[in-house]
Amino acid sequence: MKYDESLRTPEVRLKEAEQIGAQLRTLRIARGMTQSDAAARAGVSRSTAVLLEQGDESRTLSQVLRYLHALEPELTLAGLLTGKSAAVRVFNETPRVHRVYKSNTSAGRKVQGATFGIKCGSQTTSEPDAGPSTKMTPKRKAEPDPYDF
Repeated sequence: MKYDESLRTPEVRLKEAEQIGAQLRTLRIARGMTQSDAAARAGVSRSTAVLLEQGDESRTLSQVLRYLHALEPELTLAGLLTGKSAAVRVFNETPRVHRVYKSNTSAGRKVQGATFGIKCGSQTTSEPDAGPSTKMTPKRKAEPDPYDF
């Protein structure tokens, strides 16, 4: 019979489990592996890999160590916790492109906008648009919307 470990585990330890899961996820992404590949190499199911990366407190230490070994065999658990992975350091130092999405509520879909300066009617803003503009300017009418499918 399975028990709900979160009821018996102090809140501080639950947060530590989440941090370990987040570090495992970052390591996996930094190494360029999918969850399925990492799970197969560790000998666990993909759903267990998801739980490990979420910091599920009911996962066994053996599962955590096998998953870590599958991601980076020479890295110890202490090394993971102290940030000794070169792959993670490089990953954290690499600048990332952030995409901004504005919602198109009339069609029920998300539309990709530019990172900076999303066109909202006749104004330019760096905030996501809350929806379609109710006022159309002549300039806006003349421009075809590249995201209108």
